[in-house]
Amino acid sequence: MQARQRTIRLIWLAVGTSIVLPCLIFGYSAWISYRDLQALAHERLVRSLDTQQEEAQKTFELIDLTIQNALRLLAGMSADDIRANEQKLHLELEKLSDSVEAVQSIAAYGTDGVTLTSSLLYPAPRLSYADRDFMQAHLKDNVGTFYGQVYVPTTLAEPFFTVSRRIENDGKFVGVLEISVLPSNIFRFFSTLIYTRGLQYALVREDGLFLVRYPAVPADAPIWLGENTGFRRTVRASTAGGFYSSISPVDNVQRNYAIRRVGTRPLYLTAGIESAAVQQQWLSGRGAQLAYGLPATLFLVLTLWTVLRRTESLYAEIDRRGLAEEALRRSQKLEAIGHLTGGVAHDFNNLLTIILGNLDGLRRQLNDADPKIVRRVDNALHGANRAATLTKRLLAFSRQQPLRPVPIDLNQLMNGLSDFLQRALGEQISLEVVGSGGLWPVEVDSAELEAVLINLAVNARDAMPAGGKLTIEAGNAVLDEAYRQRNEDVQPGEYVRIAVTDTGSGMTSEVLERAFEPFFTTKQAGQGTGLGLSQVYGFVKQSGGHVKIYSEPGDGTTVKLYLPRYHGAVVVQDQTPAEPVRGKASELILVVEDDAEVRSYIVETLAGLGYRVLDAKSGEDALGVLEQHRDLRLLLTDVVMPGMNGRMLADEAQKRLPGLKILYMTGYSRNAIVHHGRLDSGVHLIEKPVAVDQLAGKVRSLLDS
Repeated sequence: MQARQRTIRLIWLAVGTSIVLPCLIFGYSAWISYRDLQALAHERLVRSLDTQQEEAQKTFELIDLTIQNALRLLAGMSADDIRANEQKLHLELEKLSDSVEAVQSIAAYGTDGVTLTSSLLYPAPRLSYADRDFMQAHLKDNVGTFYGQVYVPTTLAEPFFTVSRRIENDGKFVGVLEISVLPSNIFRFFSTLIYTRGLQYALVREDGLFLVRYPAVPADAPIWLGENTGFRRTVRASTAGGFYSSISPVDNVQRNYAIRRVGTRPLYLTAGIESAAVQQQWLSGRGAQLAYGLPATLFLVLTLWTVLRRTESLYAEIDRRGLAEEALRRSQKLEAIGHLTGGVAHDFNNLLTIILGNLDGLRRQLNDADPKIVRRVDNALHGANRAATLTKRLLAFSRQQPLRPVPIDLNQLMNGLSDFLQRALGEQISLEVVGSGGLWPVEVDSAELEAVLINLAVNARDAMPAGGKLTIEAGNAVLDEAYRQRNEDVQPGEYVRIAVTDTGSGMTSEVLERAFEPFFTTKQAGQGTGLGLSQVYGFVKQSGGHVKIYSEPGDGTTVKLYLPRYHGAVVVQDQTPAEPVRGKASELILVVEDDAEVRSYIVETLAGLGYRVLDAKSGEDALGVLEQHRDLRLLLTDVVMPGMNGRMLADEAQKRLPGLKILYMTGYSRNAIVHHGRLDSGVHLIEKPVAVDQLAGKVRSLLDS
């Protein structure tokens, strides 16, 4: 058993290893791969920022240079001077604007926000732009270079964002110089950096305002990154920039970002890649690995699982065969004992018939004899009757006791028996009989069932010398296929269960194993025959049922009897015995018995009852007598005889003399008149040892029927 357990454990370990080890390897490689992909994505973002920063630095240096050149043109001029030289300044500013591709136009505004001159138009429209963010910024304070928001012009010109500075003359605020920068130039540059899907680049003011974004900001999306966004938190943490991961409020996409400041300007370049893109790339690599590794792993696991299942099935089959072989050996052992006890009982019953018959006759003739002699005869009769009871138990175990099953109500039987059982148990033991509503009927020999319950009660009493409780409970039960597999000697179906439970000393496993063996007992010499449970076993098996004992030392014992359900109605039998009547001289009976002494006793008894009696020692002799006496009324024959048995004789006799009544007598019937534990239909039987009253009543009732 330990070797089996080790084998099963090793196979389970192999199955577990075949699952866990590939999972660990796959998990580790997946983690390494994911880490490497994240590092690669990080590196690519940094490289793209390097490229962006190089381009942005060039662009904004050109813009700064253009602002400086434009301010030189306006140096020393007041607002009126600028307006007075508008045409000349328009031409000069136009040249500066055209020299830088990213610049759309250059304009000067007075402190009231009205255009003084512009590179785009001459004369410039006298419109006020005092509400624009760059005007508001310079009017409030000298902020140096200010980077304004993106504006969409009403004309056909492209959208632009502004770069502006104050115009001063001898320290006096004259107006604002503004350069309109085209985001489209930077947008086109960003588009050249795309190497995979999910990328996003942007130029963002430090307060979160988008100046340029690739892909473009959708029309209904916010153009400002709020205080709690990853961008603003990163900038607050480090003005130089950094890395973060967040969901963009613009398109609600999760991205990994890298940001970097453009020189000392309040501008930041950002580069982001969708987290899903990195994950998709990682999953693609894992998918290829799974495509090769998963089938191999599954094949290994399924192979080991099959080995495990087959090993367990093999061990289970070995166990089932072992149980079946053990059950067969036990059954053969009990069967062999049954044949032995049955044969002994047959011979013993013949002897008891002679002993009991003669003692009974002697007792009837001692009415006025010496009381001592009468007492001795009574003692002899008592001993012979005890021997007859012992023989009956032997036959019950060997399943050769002829049963007379009738449909009965178990509730009624147990209630009728409870008073007798309580007297048998004594005052120290309490008895509880529990019936059941809707209890199914059973078809059994009621007298034998009562004897079984009495045997179990007596055994329980002996197991509770200091007192206790005995419970007899009946209920319906269905035994299924799973129960049958655990108990080879039972058929699935509907049964009525009788459970007899005591609170006694219980049984050890060794005693439990031999509990049903005849003559096996744990009681002291003279206190038990060892046939009580044997009789229970034989009766239940002969009735087509099943018996099971549950017991633990110190925890009491429960014996469960399962009797097959009877599908039919219970008919109440009239139990009133008919008074035996003596025979008539005209009634001729033929007695056939191979044992001369038994035959002599039966012949004398019947003659004493007033019948004419003939006898024969074998079936062949009986047929000869029958041919000579055609007025025979009854054939009384033993069942087990050498040569022609009683059943064969009866069949032949009824062919030759139709209407002949047949009465069998036996102490051991084998299969001649009893099949499946039941007396054959239409068969009348008297069991050995035969008592005078019993014989007289049976013969008379049969002749009168």
